[in-house]
Amino acid sequence: MRGWIQDCLRSIIGLGITGLGLPLQIVHLFKIRTFFWTQRRLRQQYAIGAEAPILSYGKELEELIQRAASQAKQEVRFALTSGSTARPKRIFYSRRRLRSVKLAYQDVFVRSCWGLGIGRKSLYIFSSFGKDDSLTSLLLEESNFPPYLSTLQAPYRIECHPAIQDLASHYGVTAVRLWILAIANPGVLYSTNPSTLSKFLDELAANWQRSSQLIRDFCNQLGSFDPAIGKIAQRLNSRGSSERLMRIATSGRALPLEACAPAVEAYVCWTGGYVKPFLDRLASHLPSQRYRLIPMYSMSTESVQTISHFGEDSVAFLPLASRVFYEFLEEGEEGSENLCTPEQLQVGKAYTMVLSDPYGLRRYQTGDLFLCRGFVAGLPDLCFLRRQGLEYSFTGEKLTAEHVSVVFQKLREQFEWLESADFLTCVPSQPEDEPIPHYKMVLIGDSNDWAEISGSEVARRCDVLLGRVNLEYKNKRASRRLGPVQFVGIPLSDFVDRIGGSQHQDSWQTQFKFLPLYRRTWEEVNRWG
Repeated sequence: MRGWIQDCLRSIIGLGITGLGLPLQIVHLFKIRTFFWTQRRLRQQYAIGAEAPILSYGKELEELIQRAASQAKQEVRFALTSGSTARPKRIFYSRRRLRSVKLAYQDVFVRSCWGLGIGRKSLYIFSSFGKDDSLTSLLLEESNFPPYLSTLQAPYRIECHPAIQDLASHYGVTAVRLWILAIANPGVLYSTNPSTLSKFLDELAANWQRSSQLIRDFCNQLGSFDPAIGKIAQRLNSRGSSERLMRIATSGRALPLEACAPAVEAYVCWTGGYVKPFLDRLASHLPSQRYRLIPMYSMSTESVQTISHFGEDSVAFLPLASRVFYEFLEEGEEGSENLCTPEQLQVGKAYTMVLSDPYGLRRYQTGDLFLCRGFVAGLPDLCFLRRQGLEYSFTGEKLTAEHVSVVFQKLREQFEWLESADFLTCVPSQPEDEPIPHYKMVLIGDSNDWAEISGSEVARRCDVLLGRVNLEYKNKRASRRLGPVQFVGIPLSDFVDRIGGSQHQDSWQTQFKFLPLYRRTWEEVNRWG
C-alpha cells in the first residue's frame, strides 16, 4: 500500500513538473528572441573592446577570477577542474552562481520532460559517493537530510545519509545503486559522463553476485541492518519493489535493467567528444527501442556553454547560458581580429568558444571545439566535437587525439576481445634506460586476466595503423626516431590513480575525464613504469 501511495505522490509531482514545462518553454523562447540585445548589453557591461586580448587559463586569468571572487558579497567556494591539464583550474562559485547552474539544469530537465513526453519524471543521478572539489560535488552537496517529497522525485539524494555511506563502504557503490534503483524505480537516469553509467551496467553484468549481495542480505537478514536503512527503504518504496528485490535476490544470473527498474525510459549524458566507446557500450545495455538517449548540453567547470532546445524530433544546443557573452574563433584561427559573433558562424565549420562573464572570465578561450550544425531562430546549433590541442610530439610526429581515435576504432573492429576493456588510451613514454621514445597503448579494465593477454599482436597492428593515419609517425618509425607501440593492461582504479592522482580514487565519476591521448609521459605519472 505504501508503494502505491508514494507512486501516486510521484505522479502528482510529475504533473507539477509537466505544468512548469510550458511557462519555462515560453521563458526559453523569450531568451532566444532577446539574445542579440542581451549580447550587446553584456559586451558593454564587461567592457569587451576590440583590443581586449584572448586569454587561456594562466596567471592573468587567475588574477581576474580572484578579483571577482574578492568582490563577491556572498560566501565563495572554489571548484577545481581535472580534464587534460596537469594543474587544476580554480573557478569561484558564489551561492548565487551555484543556484544559477542548478536552475539551468532544472530548466532543461523540466522542458525535456514536457517536450519529449517523459512519463515517470523521478530522476536518479549517478553522482560520486566520495567528496571532492569538483563542481558536480558542489552542486549535489546536501547540508541536511533532504525532505521526504524531494527523495520521492530524486531518490539519489538519500545517498548523503551516513547509513547509506556505510553500505557503500561494505557492499560497494554498484550494489547500493542497484538497491536504490530497484526500490525507487525512477523514470530517468542521469550521468554527466556516460562512462559512469556504462561502468555500472558493465559491473552488474560481470559481477552479479557481488553487485546483488546487498539486496540478498536485505531480503534475508533485514534485522541485521541499521534501523535507518529500513526507514530509508520505506521512504523510497514504490509499487512492486518487494517483488523486484526478491527476484534480484534469487537470481543466479545478471538481470537486465528492465527487470530491476522497469520504469526507466530515458537516460541523459554527454554525447560529444571522445565518449563514443562508452555510448556504444550503453547502447548494448540500453537498446534504443526501449530507452531514449537525451543528449546533455555542454558545460565545463568554468561555465555553462550551451543550453538544450527541444524540437519535434531533435535536440539543438544554443549559446544561451545566463550572463555569458559569446565569441568564437574558427578552427585554426588566432587573434582578437578573427573573432566571430554567434550570427556570423557558418554551418559545417568548427569553432572554439571564447567566453566572458561576471566571474572573472574575460575573453577566455575554452579550448573546446564546436561544430555549427545549423541555426535555430538565428542562433547557432553547437555540437561539441573535442578538446583542442590534444597533441603530442617527440620528434615532430604531431600525433593527435583524432589520429588515435580512428586507430582505436579500427582495432576494436579487428580484435573482438578489446570490447571487454573499459577504455583504450595512448600515453607517450620515454624511459631513461631506452634510447628512443615510444607510445604505449593502454587497455583499461578490471579484468583478472591481464597476465594471459598477449598484446604484442594488437600493439603491432596499432603501430601500422598509426603510420597510415599519420605519415610523419610512419617516417619517424622508419628512421628509428620512434620505437614501436607497446601494450599495457591496467585496472581502472590503478589507471585513475596513476594518471589522475590518488585524490580521484573515490570520485573519478565527477573529476576524471577519459581521453584517447594524454600529454604527460608514462614516466611522469607512473614512477613504477
